[in-house]
Amino acid sequence: MSISLNNENIENLNLSSSDTLTAEVATVLMPNIPTSGTGRLLVGKVQQGPIGSLTASSYFRILPYNLSGELPNSAKFDSINLILRPSYGRYSFGDTTKSMTIVAHRLTKALETTTINSSMPGFPNPVYISGASIFGHQNFAYDANALGSVSFLPYMHKRDSVQIRLSDALGAELFQKIKTADYVLNSAANFNDYFKGMVLVPDANSKSIVGFSDTLQVNVNYSYMGTDGLKKTGVKSFQMGDRSVQYNQMDADRSGTMFADLKANRPKPVSQTQGVSFVQGGAGIATKISFPGLAQFMRTPGFAINKAELIIELESSHFGHYIPAQTPILFIANNNIPVNYVMTPFGNSYQTGGYIPGNNTGRRGRYVFNMIQYIRSANDEGAQDKSLFLSLSPSELLRSGNTSILATENNQPLVKLNIVYTKFK
Repeated sequence: MSISLNNENIENLNLSSSDTLTAEVATVLMPNIPTSGTGRLLVGKVQQGPIGSLTASSYFRILPYNLSGELPNSAKFDSINLILRPSYGRYSFGDTTKSMTIVAHRLTKALETTTINSSMPGFPNPVYISGASIFGHQNFAYDANALGSVSFLPYMHKRDSVQIRLSDALGAELFQKIKTADYVLNSAANFNDYFKGMVLVPDANSKSIVGFSDTLQVNVNYSYMGTDGLKKTGVKSFQMGDRSVQYNQMDADRSGTMFADLKANRPKPVSQTQGVSFVQGGAGIATKISFPGLAQFMRTPGFAINKAELIIELESSHFGHYIPAQTPILFIANNNIPVNYVMTPFGNSYQTGGYIPGNNTGRRGRYVFNMIQYIRSANDEGAQDKSLFLSLSPSELLRSGNTSILATENNQPLVKLNIVYTKFK
C-alpha cells in the first residue's frame, strides 16, 4: 500500500485524514556559491519569465607562456587576439539560435580568494564549500573601456574557437615589453601587478550562457623581414594564469518577479509565489522540502517500510532551449544550512536523482529519489530541525546556469512522498 501527499485512497489505509505527510515547500537562496577553479568559463545571459534573468561573466588572469627567443630587430606589432575554446562537453544553456556578443575588459582590481569564517557555533559552512574560493556574488572592478568584443552564433557543438580582436594599444604595449625584456615579464607576481587580468561580459541582449575552456590563449602577432627578403610572421603567447582565481560571476536579476525579495537563508514559501519554486546553478537557488508529519508517521507501531520515493514533477520541458537540469541531488539542511547529502541507499556517495523526461502527450518530466534510508532517520535526534534542499550536483551547481522550474497544480508544487509498507496485525 502507499501513502502520497494528496492522501489518495486514505480510507483504505485505516488512517485519519489529518494530512500528516503534507510537504512544506519553499524557495531558498543558498549563500556563498564557490565558482572559482572549475575549469569552465561561463559567459552569457538567460531570461526565464517567472524567475527573472541570470547573467554570467568570467574573470581570469593571464601569464606569459611562449616568450622564448629574441625578436628580430625589424619585428613590428600586427595584432592581438584572445582565443577561446569550447569547454569540455561544449556546455550551453538557453537559446543558441540567437547571436550573442562578448565584451572583454581589463581588470583594475586584483583577483583574490576569500575564506569563509565558520567559527560561529551552530552555523557551519555549507557542505559545498571546501576551502578558500571566489564566490559567484563577488565583484572585482574593471575598466569601463572595452578591450574588444565579438558577436557570434553560440552553436558550441560546431565551433572550434571564438576569437576576440583586442585593443591595438594593449597589444603594442605588451609587444614593447616583450621586445625590451621588461621586468614585468620576469615573474608571475610582477606581471599580475602590472596586468591584473581580464573579464568577459555578455551583451544585455544575449539569450544563452555558454562555456569556454580554461585553456584560453592571448596571441601577440608580429611580422618582420626575413634574411631572404621575404615577410615573415611570428607569435608571442600568454595563457591562463592561476586557475584557482578564475571565477564566474553569477548575477541574478529577479526584480519584477515573485522572487524579487528572495534573500540568503530566508526561505520563501510557495504560498507567496503561487506554488512556483525552482532550482538554479551558479546563483545557488534551491527548493526546500520538509515533511513535518514524517517523524510521527514513522513512530506508528506494527509496520515495516518496503520502499520510499520522493517524486518531484517539473514544469521545465525536456524540449526546447531551457531543458531542466539532468543531475539533481538532495542536500540535508540544518537550520537552512546544507550540511550533508542524501546518500545512495547504504552507499557512501551522494545520490543523483533519476531524471525521467516528459513526453508529447502531456506527461511531465520528473525527478525520482530513493528515500528508504533517509526516512528511517526521521526519529533521530535533531531531525525536527532538518529539511531537504533540492539542488544540482556539484558539477552543475558550481559551474553552470542550469535551471529547473517545478510544476504546479492548483497553486501547489507537485511534490509527493510515496511510501510502500507492510502492516502487521
